[in-house]
Amino acid sequence: MSLRLRLVATLGITLMLLWGLTAAWSMRDLSSQLERSLDQRLAQSARMVAGLLDRVPAAAWDGEVGETSTIPALEGVACRVSSLRGQVVAGTHPEMNDVLAVDDEGYSYRDHNGQRWRVYTLVDDDKRITVADRLRERESLLAQVRRAAFYPFLLASIGSLIALWWGVTRGLSPLSRLQRRLMSRDHDDLSALPIRGLPGEIRPLIDGFNTLLARTRRMLELEQRFTDDAAHELRTPLTAIRTHLQIARRVDGDPHQQAMQQAEAGVARLTKTLDQLLLLARMESEEVAQGSVDPTRLGEALEAAMVETGSRERCHWRASVDRLHVALSGELLVIALRNLLENAMRHGLSDTPIEIEAQRMNGLAVIDIVNQGETIPPEQIARLTERFHRGNHPQGSGLGLSIVEAIATRAGGSLRLASGDGIGLRVTLSLPLA
Repeated sequence: MSLRLRLVATLGITLMLLWGLTAAWSMRDLSSQLERSLDQRLAQSARMVAGLLDRVPAAAWDGEVGETSTIPALEGVACRVSSLRGQVVAGTHPEMNDVLAVDDEGYSYRDHNGQRWRVYTLVDDDKRITVADRLRERESLLAQVRRAAFYPFLLASIGSLIALWWGVTRGLSPLSRLQRRLMSRDHDDLSALPIRGLPGEIRPLIDGFNTLLARTRRMLELEQRFTDDAAHELRTPLTAIRTHLQIARRVDGDPHQQAMQQAEAGVARLTKTLDQLLLLARMESEEVAQGSVDPTRLGEALEAAMVETGSRERCHWRASVDRLHVALSGELLVIALRNLLENAMRHGLSDTPIEIEAQRMNGLAVIDIVNQGETIPPEQIARLTERFHRGNHPQGSGLGLSIVEAIATRAGGSLRLASGDGIGLRVTLSLPLA
């Protein structure tokens, strides 16, 4: 069921119930008012007859009353005039004298020939006046009044439903315009939808949809970037491996073994580059969860990174490293430290130590890794975190610092690089404390 039909059905049923309750209450009140009005008319008729009889001399009511006078009357109306002794003086329906013989003053109901009558008796001095009207006439009059009152309610109900349909259709017109706008878009158009002119109730929905579009657009950009990077970076190693294998097929002896070793080295480099590309794509497409991971002790992660890189003998670190706990998964922290140590070993002098220091600062674990080597110009420092920037060392993949920066950014930290003052490169990694 469409939203329009659902709204119209819900509001229409509610509106019809309200109209029905109002009509029922009005009809009940109208019936009660009409009954009281007819009773008052009955009493006024009796008093009017009494007023006319007051003009008759009192002597006429004394002694024996002669022949009863029959008075013509409308259908459904009866009247009887009698003395207090019960002698009938005049009446409209002689056959109803027994029915109209009511001694008690006031209203009552009487039955005659299967029909019910409303009777009112008035005692005035020495005479008793009884008037009555048939309930069938009352019910007929009430039915006519109800029909007259029902048609306006019916027209009002139909008009309300038409107005409700028009109002709901007009109220949902922004959704229709939004649908047409979406249907007219190109398949590759992921730009945000404008929210100007939309009702406030729809804006949160459009904001959420725009957020989804932005995420989708970013994912497609990252996918395209990964594809471009892979095509750019893997082409050369694959070509080199193919060349070494072709050479190995044509030669024997030591040249054959040398070509195979170079091909294996190319495969290893290709595998590592691909692994780092996949890791970088993962870091750029996901935010590292904060507060939902177990704290990682910095000393343990550093120990694992030194084992993986074989740099334990060259690394010098202070005891403060072991006392810090970082709000980052152990896997990602080891990956970040491993890439920093590999970078320091590759670009630093081979006979110089790698200095590692960590301290607590403003809720962050600030880790400094310093290697000795040539001073790097400022313009080169700014490019070290770019993808595939290898500087003067083409044997690397050029992705290590990019991966570390991506991990730090997603974890809410940062990566800073500096060179000079007798050092080759100082890398400062800041990560949130647990």
